[in-house]
Amino acid sequence: MKPFLLLFVLVALAACTSERESAGRNREEVVPPTVKGEVSTTEAVGETGRNHGYVRRLYQDKGRYYITVDYIQFLSGEAAVAAARRKGDAQEEVVNGDTIYSVFDDHYIINDDAQQRTLPLGEQALFTLWDTSGDLRQYTATAAEMLEKNQEMLRYVPFMVETKQGTVTNLTEQYVP
Repeated sequence: MKPFLLLFVLVALAACTSERESAGRNREEVVPPTVKGEVSTTEAVGETGRNHGYVRRLYQDKGRYYITVDYIQFLSGEAAVAAARRKGDAQEEVVNGDTIYSVFDDHYIINDDAQQRTLPLGEQALFTLWDTSGDLRQYTATAAEMLEKNQEMLRYVPFMVETKQGTVTNLTEQYVP
């Protein structure tokens, strides 16, 4: 009887797989690969670089445009799942005895720094936005055109903010399914 029980336990353990092995099984890519965003690679925000952030305010003062940016980390894939697990936000699903962790739409945003920065926009700075009303396509808008639109939309959409020597050169809306 004891050898049979030992054999049963060994076979049962051998049949199990780890969460890492099963995490990617039977998953379809949600975001088209051509529109996947760049993953934030650093929490440090410098004078020159590319960082994800929310545009909290866009305004004009004395003929120059300014934005107030709340920098974030935009993560996808395994990095998103790991960060969500650390913060207790990952979705859990048990499949065949294995726990599979995931995040909604394969992305996770970390906004641990409440500091907001106001930066000037360069004269040639453009907003690149996604039009999702029909076929998925991108279009550009100037700061003046953006001021005419509903700015409340800007507050909740992550952007890739490009800066050079402390001036914003481009803002590209991060595609989020």
